[in-house]
Amino acid sequence: MNQPTEVSSLAAWSDSTKIPYEFYTDPEIYQLEMERIFRGPFWHPVALVAEIPTPNDFKTLTVGETPVLVTHSEDGQCRAFINACAHRGVQLTVAPRGSAKRFTCPYHRWVFATDGSLLGAPGDETFPAAFCKSESGLKELKTVNFYGVIFATFDPDNTPPIEVYFGRVGDALKSCVGDGTRPLKLLGYQKVVFNCNWKVYMDNDGYHAGLLHTAFRLLNFQGGKGELFADGPAGNWGMAYAVERYKDNGFLSDPELVEVKGDETTAAGALIRPVTQVVRHFNSINFRFGRPLGVDKTEVHYGYYGYEDDSPEMLKHRVRQSSNLLGPSGFVSIEDGSVFDRCQKGVTGGVGTMNFVKGIGTAVPDRKTSAQNDETVSTVWWSEYKQLMGY
Repeated sequence: MNQPTEVSSLAAWSDSTKIPYEFYTDPEIYQLEMERIFRGPFWHPVALVAEIPTPNDFKTLTVGETPVLVTHSEDGQCRAFINACAHRGVQLTVAPRGSAKRFTCPYHRWVFATDGSLLGAPGDETFPAAFCKSESGLKELKTVNFYGVIFATFDPDNTPPIEVYFGRVGDALKSCVGDGTRPLKLLGYQKVVFNCNWKVYMDNDGYHAGLLHTAFRLLNFQGGKGELFADGPAGNWGMAYAVERYKDNGFLSDPELVEVKGDETTAAGALIRPVTQVVRHFNSINFRFGRPLGVDKTEVHYGYYGYEDDSPEMLKHRVRQSSNLLGPSGFVSIEDGSVFDRCQKGVTGGVGTMNFVKGIGTAVPDRKTSAQNDETVSTVWWSEYKQLMGY
């Protein structure tokens, strides 16, 4: 197994509030992350049941650098597999979503069922006598359905049970997806590529919100009265806060865009390590699946959701609010992409540290709880990262 790059600043690194720039720029560190984190003891959200709601539905994504196929098999179970033919490793499908009763490899026409089993292979009468069809299915990942979100792990022997893995953060995720009592409905996707390391994207905090985002100031979305809390062994953190209904101050020609319809005034967020974010704000339910594209690029798929029992009018409102408010070009978050790009450019080729300070002076000793506008809980992740990466 490769060892972390022996740069002097890294060999001596011990302070999880001061992160050496190399962790955001070094290709060797990036490759080690693919092994120890993305294929390590983490539960990765790979789909929502709302994305594959009926038997034979499927979705593809990439976790780290590994292509994954998620299916709703005919027996009603949602499963996740390495998206690679058991014969010669060809990706079985490149479609982002769809419906299929079977998957046929385009190279040699091996056919697999939605439960991963091998149905047939041309010319199998000439295969070795030891070839066993029942042992030649797709490589399946261990999965669990947690409040309608399908999680998968590459390291089932070392990944804790999901309730332990999330701890209190599970409550934040539950709140984000509507307490698990109302089935979700997929409304659509947006995709963006940020010019930054995946950890720059995930280092985003509550400290910046009212300072960077013009819309927060114009629309009086300053917040800061909620709580951030980290829990479990992976540095996940959650957020709970109350939404104040917008009072028209003349800045919007269409104030309905930020109107809270119904009684959805409790908002929540969850950062799921290594690279997923979930936000419920106003009437927007927003799931962001991240994918590293190398040391300095991160692709993020934004999924927008409503509830199955929503009226057509409510669904339309959720779509407009989701993409225009908290989407990658939404007027609350449009500045993030520019800052991510400038952050990556600032640390590349330089020597220095990312410094987490807001809230540290008043934090509880383990830093696992903080005010909404602090950056304290991010240091919990960096402490876990240090152990996982062997520093």
